[in-house]
Amino acid sequence: MGETSNVIRTEIRGLELRLDGQQLVLSQDGKVLVAPIALHPAESDRLGMEIAKAQLPEWNQLEEAKQRAELLYRRYLGSWLVMCLAAFSAYVGYPSYYLCLIFAALSIFLWWRAGYEEQQADRAAQAKRNEFQPNWNYLRRRLEEVPDTE
Repeated sequence: MGETSNVIRTEIRGLELRLDGQQLVLSQDGKVLVAPIALHPAESDRLGMEIAKAQLPEWNQLEEAKQRAELLYRRYLGSWLVMCLAAFSAYVGYPSYYLCLIFAALSIFLWWRAGYEEQQADRAAQAKRNEFQPNWNYLRRRLEEVPDTE
């Protein structure tokens, strides 16, 4: 990364985490709070990339979407596995299909529940988007904190 400086400003005014070259520094209002931590070049490059990603709001939204998708797929996988169990129980207990029907009903319920949870999450997200009121004063204050890079 060279001698570039990456800075993360926290919500606590004045507290910042800074990567200067190969040193990690925690400071408040320009005053160093703890001794700088020396990093290996590979670690400083990786930390610089992580700091840059943390500053992108799109990256954080991507992680949230990824977690929701994984949860949804896990729910649908559970339903599919119960349906496989129903098919296997039909094969094993040939003349009697009671266990098979119970597993099939459970699988249908799990599939319905996964869809219901997905719709409920979509409704909650839509309600949150609808109640959003932009606070321009907060945005102006945060932009004033960021130094010009020109």
